[in-house]
Amino acid sequence: MNPAGADPDAMMRQWNEQIQTKLRQADEMKMVANAVQVTQRSSDGSVAVTVDQNGIVSALDLNDAALRKQPAHLSAEILNAMRAAQAQIAARMHEVMAPIIGDDSATMDALMGGYQERFPEPPPEEPGTPPRPTGPPDDDDFGGHNFARDTKGW
Repeated sequence: MNPAGADPDAMMRQWNEQIQTKLRQADEMKMVANAVQVTQRSSDGSVAVTVDQNGIVSALDLNDAALRKQPAHLSAEILNAMRAAQAQIAARMHEVMAPIIGDDSATMDALMGGYQERFPEPPPEEPGTPPRPTGPPDDDDFGGHNFARDTKGW
């Protein structure tokens, strides 16, 4: 590896330059990645969800039309918009990293590897399908029975 007559000081300077270049590249990648955000709107535009490069919701905007919706429908729209935004993170990260990384496909593959796995494309919505209820059942729902008027007593 060390050819006869090679200057060890020159080799060390070259390695140091390569290391410094990689550190500058890493700093630039971090700065660009931290700025990545993806916003997705619901089909009617009443809900907008913005996620950061980690898929964490950084903004949620609801207009007046959203506030007139049933809670289950609104929460489904919020979640659908969030998942759609998260599914776009990999493409956005690839777009901003390509000018920095260039042809280094190993680095790009390592960087992008987890995004598609963590944030897959959401399944397509079926029109007219009511949102599935989430969470525990309502323990205040007595099925229309009024126990206060029950003639059987306690």
